[in-house]
Amino acid sequence: MKTLAKLLYVEADEEITDLVDRLRDLSLEDEVTFVVPDRARALQSAMSFRLLKRYADSYGKRVNLVSGDPRLQAMSLEAGFMAYPSLAAYDSGTEVHQPALVDEPIVTSVAPPVATPAPAQTRSQLGGSPPGVATLDRPRQASVVSAPPRATPPKPPRPASSGPSLRSYRPYLIGAGVLAVIGLLFGMLYLPTATATLSVSGTQLKADTTLLGAPGNAAGSPNQFATQPVHAEQSQTLPGTPTGQKQVAAVPSTGQVVITSTCVFCLGQDVRKGLIVSTDSGKRYSTQKVAHIGAGYGAQDTVPIAAVTAGLDGNTDAHSITNIENGGNDLKVDNPQATTGGADARTATIIQQSDLDGPKDAYSKDAIPQVTDQLSSKAQGKKLILVGKGVQAAVTADHKVGEEVNGFTVTIKVSGDGVAFDDKAVKAMLKAALQRKVPQGSQLTTENITLNYDAVDATADGHITLNGHASGFYTPVFLNSAIRSHLKGMSPSKAHAFLQSLPNVVDARVVQSPFGLPWLPLFSSRITLKIQEVSSTSSA
Repeated sequence: MKTLAKLLYVEADEEITDLVDRLRDLSLEDEVTFVVPDRARALQSAMSFRLLKRYADSYGKRVNLVSGDPRLQAMSLEAGFMAYPSLAAYDSGTEVHQPALVDEPIVTSVAPPVATPAPAQTRSQLGGSPPGVATLDRPRQASVVSAPPRATPPKPPRPASSGPSLRSYRPYLIGAGVLAVIGLLFGMLYLPTATATLSVSGTQLKADTTLLGAPGNAAGSPNQFATQPVHAEQSQTLPGTPTGQKQVAAVPSTGQVVITSTCVFCLGQDVRKGLIVSTDSGKRYSTQKVAHIGAGYGAQDTVPIAAVTAGLDGNTDAHSITNIENGGNDLKVDNPQATTGGADARTATIIQQSDLDGPKDAYSKDAIPQVTDQLSSKAQGKKLILVGKGVQAAVTADHKVGEEVNGFTVTIKVSGDGVAFDDKAVKAMLKAALQRKVPQGSQLTTENITLNYDAVDATADGHITLNGHASGFYTPVFLNSAIRSHLKGMSPSKAHAFLQSLPNVVDARVVQSPFGLPWLPLFSSRITLKIQEVSSTSSA
């Protein structure tokens, strides 16, 4: 029966991980044969043979070994491999069942006839095959018996020792060696960890939305949220002092005169407005309306007068105005009452605007922060948007600005209204609006997300409108568990190449801790995957 096998030449400086990688690469081969030089670094310990055996079994491959070194043959047989002393023995199917001594030539027999195995052939004698893989198609001989080992000459007796012999410590040495091997294997399997960091190029994404707030519970719409109206105020009444100055002009004296007709046969007449009447002392007054005098003697009319010259001197006693200037024939005049109200020019003290603003500013200096704190307290930790211009002070007085008074009172009121709402809920709505714009098969990155809004149309009853703005980046969806499972047991260089091949990855780094091995941890739980967005491209 013929079988096909891959013949792999082992270089002296290769490591055990290189042999494992070569086994993994030959996924279609069932049998592999390693040709090992005497001083191959990869297979110098029994643990290396056991590690190679474990990987060969996991890959479902049968492994053979060709080596002329009895020590390598012995470790190969102990690990469960088939060993051949030379390529000639391998070609003839003559396997080693028990390694010969170092100084003893290897003699094998094939039934029938007996044949001496050919010496180990060099790579040049095999046709100068370069290092790598060669395929053999050859018959195998199953009946193979190696030559019996040469008897070892008896050693001279050792001198007696007063202390315990080395043989008595053998169980302890074996136990220590076993513990050391177990500790080494445990350390290699469970202590190492690896962190793979992917630098992913994200695509920029923006979303603008309008959010509406109203008192009570949110209506469930993606753009509506609940608000709470808040109000705070405080006031105080203080005395005010007028400090304004105003020049008051002289005021003419006023009164009334009775104009009487002294004509018997007169049919009546109208006396013009502006008729000048006076006192004997020369105080002059002007009528302020037309006097309608009836017919006959004694007919009369009463009209108002005002002093021609303003001032206190215009005031006169009753029945002192008896003269009519420029006419007035058949007429007489008299003032039944004194004229009053005349006043000289003066400077008056009045209320000016600063008399109101001064107390307001002094009071609001402390009151505005206090009312603002009251609004924040009533908001109970929620986001507070002030209505209008915020907390303001207003002042009222019992007299108007410009009035001439000796004193007055002012009332100062500091008040403010606001709208309170949950800032986290609003930003969650903005993020949800951004998430809805992420293409299928992508995910929003957790970094570089910007969420903000501008408040407009806030009212004292708790209604408010927010113009929201959200921006961020999205990247392809990476299956974290699948990537970590693929990385386990892989060499760092191949792991880097695999990570670099993932979509949108611009850089990949693999860091091992606490020490580096030729392979990543064999358990995916010992591998940590980090994804970070480092660059971006604009999205329309």
